[in-house]
Amino acid sequence: MQDKDIIFALDIGTRKVMGVVARPQQGYLEIMESYSLEHQGRPMLDGQIHDIGKVTDLVKEITSRLQERLGFELEKVGVAVAGRNLLTFKGTGEKIFETQQEVNLELVRELELMAVESIISGAQEQLGNFHCVGYSPLYAYIDGARFFHPLGHRGKSVKIEVIATFLPQQVLESMLSVCKESGLEPVNITLEPIAAMQAIVPQDMRHLNIILVDIGAGTSDLALSRQGAVVAYGMVPEAGDEVTEAISQEFAVDFSMAEHIKRLLTPEQENANSFGPKIYYTDLWGRSQELERSKVEEVAGARAFEIADVIAKEALRLNGGKPHAVICIGGGSLTYGLVPALARSLGIAAHRVGVRLPSLIPNIRNFTHNLTGPEAVTPLGITLMTSQSCGINFIEVKVNGKLVRQIDFKQKKDLLNALILAGYSNRKLYPRVGLALTYELNGESCVKKGTLGKPAKIFINGKEAGSLSEQVNNGDEIVFEEARPGEDARASAGELADLSGTEVLYNGKSLAVYQELFINGLEAGADSLVIDRDCLQVKPPTIKKLLRQEGVELGTLEERQILVNINGSPRIITQGNFTLTVNGKESTLDTFLTGEDQVLFSLNNPRAYRIKDVLDLPESKTVISVEVNGKEFRLSREHKQIFMNGQRVKPEEFLIDGAEIRVYDAEESPVLLSELFRYIDFSPEQLKGKLLKFFVNDIPAGYTTLLTDGSRVKIILKEREE
Repeated sequence: MQDKDIIFALDIGTRKVMGVVARPQQGYLEIMESYSLEHQGRPMLDGQIHDIGKVTDLVKEITSRLQERLGFELEKVGVAVAGRNLLTFKGTGEKIFETQQEVNLELVRELELMAVESIISGAQEQLGNFHCVGYSPLYAYIDGARFFHPLGHRGKSVKIEVIATFLPQQVLESMLSVCKESGLEPVNITLEPIAAMQAIVPQDMRHLNIILVDIGAGTSDLALSRQGAVVAYGMVPEAGDEVTEAISQEFAVDFSMAEHIKRLLTPEQENANSFGPKIYYTDLWGRSQELERSKVEEVAGARAFEIADVIAKEALRLNGGKPHAVICIGGGSLTYGLVPALARSLGIAAHRVGVRLPSLIPNIRNFTHNLTGPEAVTPLGITLMTSQSCGINFIEVKVNGKLVRQIDFKQKKDLLNALILAGYSNRKLYPRVGLALTYELNGESCVKKGTLGKPAKIFINGKEAGSLSEQVNNGDEIVFEEARPGEDARASAGELADLSGTEVLYNGKSLAVYQELFINGLEAGADSLVIDRDCLQVKPPTIKKLLRQEGVELGTLEERQILVNINGSPRIITQGNFTLTVNGKESTLDTFLTGEDQVLFSLNNPRAYRIKDVLDLPESKTVISVEVNGKEFRLSREHKQIFMNGQRVKPEEFLIDGAEIRVYDAEESPVLLSELFRYIDFSPEQLKGKLLKFFVNDIPAGYTTLLTDGSRVKIILKEREE
């Protein structure tokens, strides 16, 4: 039986499988034993399991050999999947508040969920059958400022950026099948690039912009660090096998012999004694052959340059530019000419690109004989992550009666992650706030908010969960009641606008008239439903509304407009079949009522305008007193003279449609005797056969005789002489 402290890790690669057994000591991890075997044939391609049976057989053999050496059984194992089909995406979740809010754990988790959901919804076509197997927070932004640890800070705007990792379900299922068929229980699953980064690039190095390239047989996996965080993962399907294939084709040898020849170019991989100007091999027909080493180096170097160029392009794309340094690991990193070619393709100095060996991994001791090369970095990284339980963790829970296997890279066994991986979206966890109603009231923008809705209720084993951070355990039963969305804002016009009444005195009767309401320019009632972006306008009540309220048939009222021209300026005058005054002044039906107005309305006296109603004439006049035939008359002269359509008229004349009105200043001239006839009227019968004789102050006078104040005038009718 495997002791609980014993750590068993398997690196199932394209070329070979390596098993490592370790145990924790005080402050470090002690390697107890390791064993590796190469695949027979090619049961794995590009880091992905194709023949589960053959891979299982190899795992069984390695496990058996290790058990024989150690003297105890191995039952639990940590494994890693290649980045062949790895997809990573960055996403953000953001909330904006009206006032400053403290950032607590619940808010952070909600924003992380929003970020993951935004990735899933935004990359649906790319993801297909891919599943989120983990995410890592990168940075938090509070009011635009970046924080690594946001808890406790305050701000109006809080944004969380995460990097989420996705794998096809088939990749995980294939790995799990191999473990199951081998009689092993997978307790920890990680990704190969994550394991390698964990081992060879410690946290204190991640402030540098470093690209880790794990060059295996079938794939080259990439991991990028920057400003203290691992910010991206990637993969290219170009690695050591590509050079092997080139040698196989060029020199007509099978794949196994081509791999042997390739390794002879790097003596530390085979035997230092084999390094020389000649390479000896056996061809397809079993014949012994020899080659100039330079010819093989030429073929291998050319293909290595092509591989380096592909890796460099992907690295520069992910990184957005040149890195500070590149660390190469994996057996493929020893491929002839690859490392210097990678430096050239990246455009950085050769000393900034190099192979890092397991001896530089901190907190690991007592390497076995086959754990000294760069190919051992990844298996040791898997061992480290298994010991720390920081890979993918599997637990089984029931969510609303459905069995769900929870997977999480960082072993966040909390409720939030269980629900995410069970397929529950942010909309089901957090209620959607009802849509707000935006409208305009008298030119001012207004908003009526929707309701908040009811949050989801979640129960773990019959007890309501306190938060989404609550831990879940294997076998837990979760009951999830979806959040209820808030109601959209709805309102009638009367709810949004003040339609108060205005007190007026109408024909001596006191009554209230309510304000008028218009929606988008059309008259509406208080019960009219307001829709989003409507424009409401409340106006004081008009005479029309008052009359309608009092039962007056507005259709019977006639208002006619006439056009007059006063001193060259056109003016429209409204006349009607009724009389209407407000506070003693003539008004129209559209006059606004402002409160305590006195309104007089009558259908008995049609309304017509005189000239004096539209002209502002002075009241001052020149007045003199004269005596005519013993009777006193007071004569006046207007300071203004009015002409309508060329004829002099009095201010009391009625206006006519189309009239041309001119007003002139009267001359400052004396009053003439002829002006008496404006006051004295002689009939034609009186004047027939008669002559008029005039005397002013007893002196004979004529029509143009000047009259002054106090003048005495005699007018005599005398028979005409035959």
